[in-house]
Amino acid sequence: MQLLHVLDIKSFGSFAFLLVTSQFSSGVWSALFCAPLPVLVTQGSAEQRQTMLRCLFATNLVLAAVAFFAFWALGAALGIAHGAAALFAGYGAFALLRWFGRAYAYVTGRQIRATMSDLLYSFALLAGLGTIYLSKSSDLYLPNAALMISAVLSLIPFGGSYLLQQFVKLSFRDIPRYREVWRRHSSWSLTGVVTTEATANAHAYIVTFILGPTAFAPLSASALLIRPISVVMNALTDFERPQMARQLDAGSFDGALHSLRTFRIAMIGIWALTAVAAVALIALAPRLVFPERYAIDYVAAAAALWMAVAGMRSLRTADSVLLQAGGVFRELAYASMISSGVSVLAVIALLFWVGPLWSIAGILIGEVVYAAWIWREAALWRRRQLAARSNPSGPIAASSGDDQTQPRERVDEEQTS
Repeated sequence: MQLLHVLDIKSFGSFAFLLVTSQFSSGVWSALFCAPLPVLVTQGSAEQRQTMLRCLFATNLVLAAVAFFAFWALGAALGIAHGAAALFAGYGAFALLRWFGRAYAYVTGRQIRATMSDLLYSFALLAGLGTIYLSKSSDLYLPNAALMISAVLSLIPFGGSYLLQQFVKLSFRDIPRYREVWRRHSSWSLTGVVTTEATANAHAYIVTFILGPTAFAPLSASALLIRPISVVMNALTDFERPQMARQLDAGSFDGALHSLRTFRIAMIGIWALTAVAAVALIALAPRLVFPERYAIDYVAAAAALWMAVAGMRSLRTADSVLLQAGGVFRELAYASMISSGVSVLAVIALLFWVGPLWSIAGILIGEVVYAAWIWREAALWRRRQLAARSNPSGPIAASSGDDQTQPRERVDEEQTS
């Protein structure tokens, strides 16, 4: 919101698009490393677990370095100065290392370290925001530097032993072992992340690549109004998914359904509050958020479309999280594959037919398809669970097409939202 007022439209569009790709990369990291981690640290002998952890740490560092050059090249392609692009690339790489560090802290029972990392990151970024405000910075050097410094500092709370393990005590010879992680855990998860990204953010890539960051900027600016919904959705997902998984593991199917209903009601409530606040802002004081260079009618129409998109996500997220807790990853991947195809085609058609504003409606169409598929799969899964409860002596109802002897993975499907 600060940069919305100090950057020109093209620069803001470029920065917003880079943020979209960075958020997507965190979803990729969740699939590649964070989701398999709880399983890998509990399987096999102590020696096998240590070998697999060395593999994950080394692969994590190598791929983060690859991500650095990818972000740098993307920033340069968007017309950002090479120095500013390099600073954002540094942020992108260190943010991914932080994402893995948070997952490792949770898995090893050091949740306070993850919380301290979040707080230090937030305080450092707020200090950078104050510097941007006081200096009247109008380019991307200072904002990108603030992001990178915040990401670097946020690694400190994970502790010296963790930092040594991540940056010093590495064994790159263990990297080939990641093939086993990919085969057993990450492939379906990554498919779901990529196709979910296409469902949720197809417009960002298509509008930016075809019309440029200037056309994307007002769409991204209007999406700021639904940001509270995304924040609450991600937080509740992180809390409710392990709770539902524990309830299902303990045989408390009714408890999991109660958590689902509570989750859904909470999401409907936060959506309604956000919608009321957005309407009040647009009607009474739109220039508090949107500067003069953004047409209010255009922003208001885009915000209304975003509210419809957020409404569909709010209605289906609880069912999606329940399926994740139940290990139904293949069906979730199918749902996102189908909806992503619908989103991409709808966005392209609407972009050329009625312009970039209505490309958001293409996202809405994809979200409707995704929600319908999720609700269908959730209903089928609940019927299977009820059938298994009524016939406990029979075979356990399979929750997915995967090998049921494998431990259940946890996937952070909604980070890219």
